[in-house]
Amino acid sequence: MKSKVSYSRFAILLTATVLALVFVGCIATVNEKPAFFMLLAIYLILVISALFYAPSYIKADTENIILGSVLKRKTIPMRDVAGVELFQPTMGAIRFFASGGFMGYWGIFREGDIGRYYAFYGKASDCFLIRMKNGDKYVLGCDNHDKMVDYINSLLVEYDE
Repeated sequence: MKSKVSYSRFAILLTATVLALVFVGCIATVNEKPAFFMLLAIYLILVISALFYAPSYIKADTENIILGSVLKRKTIPMRDVAGVELFQPTMGAIRFFASGGFMGYWGIFREGDIGRYYAFYGKASDCFLIRMKNGDKYVLGCDNHDKMVDYINSLLVEYDE
């Protein structure tokens, strides 16, 4: 099962605003070489990191759960999953190495009730929580999150037998 990740209005607005401001800054400083190259470097770092880490799709099959970005895929082996449930993260989560809206929500967060987790979603309302056997947690989100949870749970039943 494969489902794309849609972004919240806030994430879309934040992404567009940040990219536009840095782009306008590049244009405004085109005659000031040090400032121009510094802004250009920031712009490139933002875009390239987003291409590697920003959520694009989630795919689950009998062997793996795949978190897909434009240039990168992260694989979670199904045999290591302890459980999956619907979950809605709060906006009060602390970011360690993470994006809180720029090109979605991705990276390492800490939240009071579940502790540290890896996030990979576009909207908080489309999320589910995967608990791993080793204690790691993933908060993932996609368009068909309820069907994805049911599908993964049906696969976990097969692994338990």
